[in-house]
Amino acid sequence: MQKFFLLSFLIGFISCNNHKAVDTKKDPNTIMAILAHPDDEAAFGQILAKYAAEGKKVYLVIAADGRYGVEEHAGIPAGDTLALVRKNESICACKVLGIDNPIFLELHDGFGLLSGLGEYFDQTAQIKEKVTQIVQEVNPDVILTFGPDGDTGHVDHKGIGDLVTEVILKEGWYEKYPLFFLTWPKEKEVSIPQGQMTSLNYVDKDYMNVHIKYREEDRRKLFKSLDCYKSQLTEDDVKNWIEAELKDTTFTIYFRQFITDKKVRSKF
Repeated sequence: MQKFFLLSFLIGFISCNNHKAVDTKKDPNTIMAILAHPDDEAAFGQILAKYAAEGKKVYLVIAADGRYGVEEHAGIPAGDTLALVRKNESICACKVLGIDNPIFLELHDGFGLLSGLGEYFDQTAQIKEKVTQIVQEVNPDVILTFGPDGDTGHVDHKGIGDLVTEVILKEGWYEKYPLFFLTWPKEKEVSIPQGQMTSLNYVDKDYMNVHIKYREEDRRKLFKSLDCYKSQLTEDDVKNWIEAELKDTTFTIYFRQFITDKKVRSKF
């Protein structure tokens, strides 16, 4: 009889461990994305649209105003005018995606680095202060941002992810506000303005530990939102972006949760 129970236990144990882990976490009710520039929301706009359509509260925080994002076809010089145009473009895109207007921190591209190291330290300090305040006010269930790979590798994308992570660690918010980095699989293609198809910055698939499914209607909203970015994208750019996106038939966006622990060790 004891052998029977032992055998039953082992069979059950092996069976359980051969099954995929079941996600027991509830869907978040409040999502906050903290990104670098107006138009960065397009990186995973279909996910923002998905949660908004499900009745979730979706907040978008944009750190820099895009004043240096000059594109020849638009004919808009760098500065305040371009910053205002890009602000309105992002508002347009959010309306299409079904989320509230962004919260603009209104710092500069490069977070002041183009104006000197002193300005960089000043602006990054402002970003951290404003992010801390906004997170406390909104009290989101999850925070989404760019990881060390920086989506396309843009220095501002990497920078905003670093600053958000710094705030989480400094304030002791690791458990309170779970943090997730956007990640791309190696095979994900994107069209750059020069008309070439290239891979995004990617991470090993074993580290992409959050897989969020979206629907065709969510992707349609993303495609429609691309028309808002007139200062950044030509008609051909939009066409090529959509063409690249349609090659991805997984209907999945991947994130990597920022994970650490509090265990104290005496060795590395």
